[in-house]
Amino acid sequence: MKSIATAQTKTMQTKWTNLKKLEDETFLKIIMGIAPVDEFDTFVTKWKQQGGDEITAEVNELK
Repeated sequence: MKSIATAQTKTMQTKWTNLKKLEDETFLKIIMGIAPVDEFDTFVTKWKQQGGDEITAEVNELK
C-alpha cells in the first residue's frame, strides 16, 4: 500500500511541475516585494484553475 504522503495522482503526474513553478515564482515575487501580498489570492485562483482542485479531489479520494 502506498503512503498517501508519497502517492501521486494522475493529475499530479501531468500538472504538478507547472503548479509548483507557479507557486515558487509567486512566493518569491511576494517575498522580494516585486508583487503585493494580495497576489496570493490571484495565485490561489490560478492554482485551482490549472489543476489544483483536481489534485485536491484525487488526494481526498485516497483517504
